[in-house]
Amino acid sequence: MNNNEHVGVVQYLKNYARQSLEVFKHPLRLLPTFVLGAVWLVIGWLSSVMTLPLPLKIVSFLSYAEGGLFGGVLGALGGIVGKVVMAVFVNSAILPLFQKKLPFVGVAGGIKGMFSSMTHDTARGVAPFLIGLGTALLLYTMMNISQTGLNSMVGIVAAVMLLQNIGQQSGFMFGLLFSIAGSLSKGRTPSYISITRMLTGLAVGFTLSVAMSAIGLHLCFLLGIPILLIGIVLGLLFKTKPKSTFQAKAA
Repeated sequence: MNNNEHVGVVQYLKNYARQSLEVFKHPLRLLPTFVLGAVWLVIGWLSSVMTLPLPLKIVSFLSYAEGGLFGGVLGALGGIVGKVVMAVFVNSAILPLFQKKLPFVGVAGGIKGMFSSMTHDTARGVAPFLIGLGTALLLYTMMNISQTGLNSMVGIVAAVMLLQNIGQQSGFMFGLLFSIAGSLSKGRTPSYISITRMLTGLAVGFTLSVAMSAIGLHLCFLLGIPILLIGIVLGLLFKTKPKSTFQAKAA
């Protein structure tokens, strides 16, 4: 899908879902998802009847198998979202190999894009960055309700995919934010640099969340709410006529 198209959020999601369903025309491409699902089922069952030995704990960490098994309804909903993220990541890593392409092309460019997006008009750029940062902290709290290192892989893969979105100026999150921004600006072309800054905030937020889980700090929710609110307030204060100062790369 061309991210430069002006489509509403609902239409964008419909188009993305339709494109995603194309995979069912190629059953072999579903194999990574089925294997991952089987790992989730086996590890989830074993963790309910025994203490996992170290090798299985490593498998659980790498696959996010125990995500959503704790925290009641909210934890389960977050686990579903997290498992979708993991499935997309695994498919993004494996499916390009069928076409003799390298996976995650653009991640290195995404790291460069993170820094370059914050070098211009930095005062105004703080708002979308903080909104992305706060949103990532809250999303991570949902997907890893216990905020433990065991289920932190979902934050790592989310950050990697966001870097790819930044580097390629495309992908699900880039297109979704472009559609949302286009709807809010009443048809005007959204600012690519603002979208990149928000994606940068999301990537940094997930990275920070994983780091806090690794050292045992369960502060994602407590930090996420005020950071998000500050970002929204600053965004309203700096609200001006949007300009496209960051051109999309050629597809």
